[in-house]
Amino acid sequence: MSLVVVGTDTDVGKTVVSSVLLARYGRRFPLAYWKPIATGAADGTDSARVRRWVGHRVDVLPETYLFEPPVSPHLAARLAGVAIEPDRILEDLVAHGMADERRGLVIEGIGGLLVPINDHGYLLAHLLEEMQLPCLLVARSTLGTINHTLLALEALRRRRIALAGAVLCGPLNRENRRAVQRFGGVEVIGEVDRLPRLGRRTIEAAARRFDRSARLRQYFE
Repeated sequence: MSLVVVGTDTDVGKTVVSSVLLARYGRRFPLAYWKPIATGAADGTDSARVRRWVGHRVDVLPETYLFEPPVSPHLAARLAGVAIEPDRILEDLVAHGMADERRGLVIEGIGGLLVPINDHGYLLAHLLEEMQLPCLLVARSTLGTINHTLLALEALRRRRIALAGAVLCGPLNRENRRAVQRFGGVEVIGEVDRLPRLGRRTIEAAARRFDRSARLRQYFE
């Protein structure tokens, strides 16, 4: 199976959590990382970061759509004179699955759940519905996370998108974790504290502390 890593917003830690997840389970299962849509390539890509951090353990697949400006995907596509076609992403999803049926995918979303993918009102949440894969929700651990996380959970459940759990990124905050679990009715699989320096060693160290109960293993078996 595969898992989609989504976030409550942009820059909440989706790429770091994806890398930690890949480092945690890439030793046991054949895995690949894929970010179908990416913007901000002028400042480097998340795929390149994942390759540096965990490329020795997993495959890193090319983006279906890659844009240079660090803006919303619908705007980045418009500026590039192209249109993001969901069917093309779904076709690539099938192709990646058929390329190696034993290999699971860790798929990273872009921005928050309701970010527009194109100018026709198609949102990331619509793509997730069509993918029909379980999602792992990444949220900040700091002030404001309770509201943002509950809103994201509501958006997922309204669309009947399967939820694998949540991960909080940032300084450890016991009260926020309890509130998210209690009011959101979701299990916080783990917390990823601020890493002193992002690199292979720190990602591997974080992976050893992540999901100690192996709750996410089922998605890669």
